Amino acid sequence: MFKRYFLAGIAAGLLSGLAAFFYHRIYTAAIEESFAQLVSPTSIFSACLFAGMLIALFCYTIRSFFKKDVERLTSILVVGTTMLSMSIPFMVSLPLEIDRPELFPGLVIPMQLFPALAWFVVKPFAGIKS
Repeated sequence: MFKRYFLAGIAAGLLSGLAAFFYHRIYTAAIEESFAQLVSPTSIFSACLFAGMLIALFCYTIRSFFKKDVERLTSILVVGTTMLSMSIPFMVSLPLEIDRPELFPGLVIPMQLFPALAWFVVKPFAGIKS
């Protein structure tokens, strides 16, 4: 069972990393502003991969402790954690030399959703059920 969660976590991380990479390219081209000193494509991809694996480990752990309503519990906790993580970009102190810092949250906040969305897409294909 752990192998399914592990592979689903890797798949979700890769899928969300790919989506975040394309979003980063589209957003920076649209606003003509690069936040390369704060977030690079490599750091975005690795953070998404880490988040996908963390979600998989979290769901596997919850499943081993609780036997009833696992699907509901993990969904609520994954979405709640994702919503809480969306406040992090507002707490980051940006360097003074950055032009238009108000556009930074528009870059990173949607990327916070990609690992959870990818997990919910990959989970049924991996055969993970409650």
